[in-house]
Amino acid sequence: MRTTLLMLVLLVARLAFADAPTVAILYFDYDGTDGELVPLRKGLAQMLITDLAGRDSYRVVERARLQEVLAELDLGKTQKLDPAAALKVGKLLQAKYMVVGGYFAMGGTLRIDARVFEVESTNTLKGFGATGKSDDFFALEQKVAADADGVLLAAIAKGAAAPPPKPTPPTAIAKSGKGKVPLKAVSALSKALQSKDDQDAARAKAQLEEVVKANPDFLLARLELADLSR
Repeated sequence: MRTTLLMLVLLVARLAFADAPTVAILYFDYDGTDGELVPLRKGLAQMLITDLAGRDSYRVVERARLQEVLAELDLGKTQKLDPAAALKVGKLLQAKYMVVGGYFAMGGTLRIDARVFEVESTNTLKGFGATGKSDDFFALEQKVAADADGVLLAAIAKGAAAPPPKPTPPTAIAKSGKGKVPLKAVSALSKALQSKDDQDAARAKAQLEEVVKANPDFLLARLELADLSR
């Protein structure tokens, strides 16, 4: 009897998750001239995807799938998507909501802006952002992740005519033993992700090994390395 009840509970949970709306987080645009910061768009997106994955109220598209769709549309090398292209990507990913944004760094200060919009209506639900020292990148990313989660939960609850659930803190899988990840480490991770997308697994692995060696508590980098080492 207990086994049957447990199976029923798991089935209900799976069905509920299957009906959960899909959320796509696109690569953020870089509005600057520092070539070293261009690859950061992929690292930032991966961190947000990872931190918001596992929610019960919505499903987040994996970065690998996002990359596939961008390649299908011949947008894999595009550094900045126009609204029409972003919308096309969202529809191919069958996303109900999308998180898009950009970042800019100057004089040791980093600004990240983001917004959530509904794919079908193209209406922006809310914009938000974070500003701080470049060395505080991890805290800025965490704030953006938390704000995105809050906007998504509110939108989903409104559609269901129910009170929104309480937002949960980002999983902080990128957190280091010191409570933050240097921007340099995230930039290095981003370059490894680019090598991975370029089908250069050997180079990506070597780059990730360097990141992990310099930042052994950077869990996301370790997970990416483990995935390549399988």
